[in-house]
This record gives sequence, structure tokens and C-alpha cells, in this order.
Amino acid sequence: MKGETGMNTRFLAAAALLLATAGGAAAQAIDQNALYATDTAACEMLRDKGAEAFGEGDVLTLSFAEGIQGMEFHCSFFDVKTKAGQSTVLVEAVCEAPGEVYPDLLAIGPYDAESIQVTSMNDTMMGLGAGAAEEETAGIPGNTLYYKCDGLSALPR
Repeated sequence: MKGETGMNTRFLAAAALLLATAGGAAAQAIDQNALYATDTAACEMLRDKGAEAFGEGDVLTLSFAEGIQGMEFHCSFFDVKTKAGQSTVLVEAVCEAPGEVYPDLLAIGPYDAESIQVTSMNDTMMGLGAGAAEEETAGIPGNTLYYKCDGLSALPR
């Protein structure tokens, strides 16, 4: 049962990281009607080229209506849970990439006035399991910053 103990420890560590991420920003609300992108320059490309912008870089977008989208990646949001007095939301999602489909649990919270941070339970577990080095964004494996694309609420088609 030694392997089971290690897996339980990694799960508890990932859950603690998700909870730590959830408490990060004070009472800033997330604009759930906005479109967010992983790069501020991507917002301009999306305005100019719409979905064609995905072919020009490693861009991910997030909207609460359409989930997370990339060139060959997509997560559909099935349930968005909020709690009174909390600025962070909990999202149950199903993600797809070429050759794989998997469930994920996301903690999404404000990072600052113009960005949100998204922590993926799946990516956190994968990062902890592989012993991955800490990422730049808040040092948590599976944590990604998304920047609000002013004036966009959905992907231009």
C-alpha cells in the first residue's frame, strides 16, 4: 500500500494548492461575461483575426459560456459553483485533446483587476506526480494566468 500512500499525499497536496489559490485575491469579482486569453497580445489578434488567431501561437482563451479553447484543446464547463462572500469559483469540466478525454476540476479566481488565475487539478496532479519544476505564475504547477480581452465577450467568428 506504499504507492497508495504516495498517491494520497499527492492528492492532498494538490487539494491544498487549489485551496491556497482560491484564497488569493481579496473581494474582486470575476467578470463571467468577458473573454480571457493567456497572452495580452492574443486579445488583439483575436479582435483582428477571430478564431484564425489560434494558428499563430500557443493561445488559449477562456469564457464561461464556451469554456477553455485552444488550437487542439478544449474544456467544456459543466458546472460553475459560486459561494457567497467568495471571489473564486469552482468549475467542473471535461477536457479534450487529440487522443484523450478527461475530467478536470478548476479553481478560477481574480489575480488582479485585469486578469484571473486558473488552477487545474489535473495539471497540478500531473506536475506534482512528475516532480515538475514550479511555474512562474505563483509557483503552482497547473496554474495559468488569463488576461481580460476588453470589448470581447466571445470569440469573434
